[in-house]
Amino acid sequence: MSSDLYKIWLLINPRTVLIALAIFLTVLGLAIHMILLSTSEFNWLEDGIPAAKVTHVAPAVPQR
Repeated sequence: MSSDLYKIWLLINPRTVLIALAIFLTVLGLAIHMILLSTSEFNWLEDGIPAAKVTHVAPAVPQR
């Protein structure tokens, strides 16, 4: 690896890169979810299968 690799951060602002990356990944995630919801096979909201019901929740701390 080159020892001059750090010089890329002298040209571009790391804060701008991280904000742009976060915005891109958020938009990409939302786009993937919208594409999946628009299909009949992967639409988990309108598939007619009821959500699993939890009948018993174990306590986080065991009782003595």
